[in-house]
Amino acid sequence: MDSLSRHLLDKVLFGIDLRSLAMMRCTNRSLNSHITHDPYFNSEYFSLIESGLFHISSTYRSNLLSYHPFRDSRSTRITKTGLKECHILGSCSGLLLLFIDDCLCVVNPITEKFRFLNNSRMMEFDRVTSHPKPVCQGNKKHIGFAVDQIGRATHGFKLVRMFSDLVYGERKYRFEIYAGDSWRLSKTVITCPASDLDYDRMKSPVYFDGSVHWLRQDGSIVAINLETEHARLIPIEFPHGLSLKALFAAGDGNLVLVSATKEVIYVYALEDILSDPKWVLVTQIRNVVPLDETRRDYRSVEAYDGKCLVLVSKKNDNRVIHVYDLSANKWKVMGSIPEVDANRDVFKFTPSMSNVVGLDQILASDDYRISTLSSIMGLINGKTSSETVEKQLRKRMAEAGTKKLVRQVRPKLFKAKRLIL
Repeated sequence: MDSLSRHLLDKVLFGIDLRSLAMMRCTNRSLNSHITHDPYFNSEYFSLIESGLFHISSTYRSNLLSYHPFRDSRSTRITKTGLKECHILGSCSGLLLLFIDDCLCVVNPITEKFRFLNNSRMMEFDRVTSHPKPVCQGNKKHIGFAVDQIGRATHGFKLVRMFSDLVYGERKYRFEIYAGDSWRLSKTVITCPASDLDYDRMKSPVYFDGSVHWLRQDGSIVAINLETEHARLIPIEFPHGLSLKALFAAGDGNLVLVSATKEVIYVYALEDILSDPKWVLVTQIRNVVPLDETRRDYRSVEAYDGKCLVLVSKKNDNRVIHVYDLSANKWKVMGSIPEVDANRDVFKFTPSMSNVVGLDQILASDDYRISTLSSIMGLINGKTSSETVEKQLRKRMAEAGTKKLVRQVRPKLFKAKRLIL
């Protein structure tokens, strides 16, 4: 492709799916430079990529995985596996934060790179004192997930886990931060009036403008800046009439609350966050999703980013996914998710092939966790079966393990040879 003009090269690359494009970066240095560093190509190519909705429903015996690309409802992919327990804890910049069989894992399903993380000291302490699992339904919303650009074409990720104590009627928050390859306890401590986290409105902590934010039941927000580790309480109350099933998210350059009623969906933006924080109504969307109150049906807002809104309703034994395009002012049905059980995780996911520092872990080729990762990778990239992905991944792990062993043994052989001579 070196002989092609830039116009023709871009035309060819625009027609290639993201996973194949990621693989092409490894074949040619100039091609890798063009894909990675050319601002026009990146802007145009990623404008063609649509987000999707990734869903996991867990039971004691199996996991139901599904991925619903927003662009084409016919591309919905659903698979049922007998794999280990798996939960989604967050999604940020093309990466997923998962909890697989008692371990946190950060993975890019497109580049097929990942890292399993050691549990922090406080997670292990909680396992001993209060719950056998370091992450469970009750505390998985304590972990914030952030991805930032750290170089021209390189990204890095951080995790922050908040834990708290109730002391004399006040809530004292502390933080553990994962950066590089280890956890450490931050020196930051913040004391606030007592209030629990709002698990109903907060799907997960929201990363926005360099800080991770936790919503509390009294409407206030706890935030910590991951660069400075400065934490603070944002004193604010909920907008009047806010639904219990409202969504706390980020979109259009603001933190937002999205509240759905029977007739209208209201979007509130948090303005003047540093000086005089207040919720301001910025958008009203007509709710056309039917609701049969006699059958105890329900609707919940699952995702919002300023471009689209995702609403999930219950109908019979299925959950129906409705997507509203804000620019086109149009609703459409994306598909449905079978009703499995209450342990469900639904997150918006936007594919990316960015180079992320730290996602280079090598597992033993027979590691059982590869099967779970392969199922997720194969489901999202949509071009390769999970069985094929698993076979390729195990082969890659075996080859990488052999190379690592050679690198470890070679200096020892060289030293032994010198001693003999």
